[in-house]
Amino acid sequence: MISPETLADLSSRGPRYTSYPPATEFAPLSNDRIARELAAVKSDGAPISLYAHIPFCRSLCWYCGCNVIPSRDQSKGEQYIDTLATELAILADHLGVGFPISELALGGGSPNFLSPHALRTLMVAVDRYFTRQPGARLSVELDPRNTTSSQIAAFADAGFRVLSMGIQDFSAAVQDAIHRHQTLVQTRWLIERSRAAGFTDVNVDVVYGLPRQNDASFMATIEAVIDLAPDRIALFGYAHLPDKLPHQRLVERAGRVLDRYERATLFLAAIERLTNAGYVHLGLDHFAKPGSALARAAAEGRMVRTFQGYVEHCADSLLGVGVTAISSTPRMLWQNRGELAAWEADIAAGRLPAHRGTVLDQDDQIRRTLIERLMCDGEADLDKLQERFGIDPMRYFAKELETLAAKPELASLETHTIRTTPIGKLLVRNVCMMFDRYVHDAARFSTTI
Repeated sequence: MISPETLADLSSRGPRYTSYPPATEFAPLSNDRIARELAAVKSDGAPISLYAHIPFCRSLCWYCGCNVIPSRDQSKGEQYIDTLATELAILADHLGVGFPISELALGGGSPNFLSPHALRTLMVAVDRYFTRQPGARLSVELDPRNTTSSQIAAFADAGFRVLSMGIQDFSAAVQDAIHRHQTLVQTRWLIERSRAAGFTDVNVDVVYGLPRQNDASFMATIEAVIDLAPDRIALFGYAHLPDKLPHQRLVERAGRVLDRYERATLFLAAIERLTNAGYVHLGLDHFAKPGSALARAAAEGRMVRTFQGYVEHCADSLLGVGVTAISSTPRMLWQNRGELAAWEADIAAGRLPAHRGTVLDQDDQIRRTLIERLMCDGEADLDKLQERFGIDPMRYFAKELETLAAKPELASLETHTIRTTPIGKLLVRNVCMMFDRYVHDAARFSTTI
């Protein structure tokens, strides 16, 4: 039995490892360098995943750490999609019109900020410049507070079958504290309506560590989530970073942000209840129904960690379009401009709107592979690194393995395989940090639990 005190005491700050190197390591990068990488992706010939970032939300939630633009003017969505269609055309110029995609993901923000007409415009552009492969995975994030029946129908008609939605917490007191009011009725309606429309994979997000949360109220939210029966659940720890995200200071007006011991208590209680309800605990903070797409991917070693969290592997390269969108290939990472005007100016000039990123050397690729398997599987086979990269992993990671040996409560090395312990699975980011050459300023990162 893991105690909250032990979990909290062993926890330390670190990256979320939705990429390696983390985005904090990105530096200015030229368009020419990115163009050469896109040429390499074209040469690879393998289908890609395509991510489109829709930054608009009708209101700003005070806890939010996403890249959003609050607005109630829906016409901005129409204008944005027109520009996004041009960015897709620029991307297709580099890859070749009709390049295959095995996944399309819409995130935000709130993609349901888009009108059905704007969505159809987007899908026409996607299909004009790319070719969706048979069985391509189409996913979208929707806000239960303002999604309409016509929007659900439009997404379903376009081929979307995977739906993600935020819940965070059903407690009225907590919702007041984070400026996000969402009822159980609204949430249930969206789940039931989307399933009736043809969605087959419904995911929900829950957040622990928010002001005014307590054991009783949070477990009531968990019970309500179990009753809703989503296919997967993401249980995120709230990252309070007011110096980086000034609007989060508004959260402090409503009450004290929970300390690490309180967070650990909620986290462990939620894990116990969700697993008792039959959900499989995958990776760090995701839970899935047995037999669901994500549970199958995890069992088959096909679960990966991306900026969308844990997902099934669809392609080795993920290309992002839209403000702040991040692209990831086996050799590079880069991010689009974060200011709407600058992003629009680049596209108007016919340029890729990216401005920062990093080129992965072999060491990055080796560590990226190791860290992803630890994050996804809770273990990493060093012999596979030797086969893939031609290194002697015992020598290559000699110092790191010495550090690991001094932390037997988190992980161990067994016949060239690093395996996390039960508590190490919950603190897997701490294990990954031992193999991260960029960890030198832990204060930049959010708490692990």
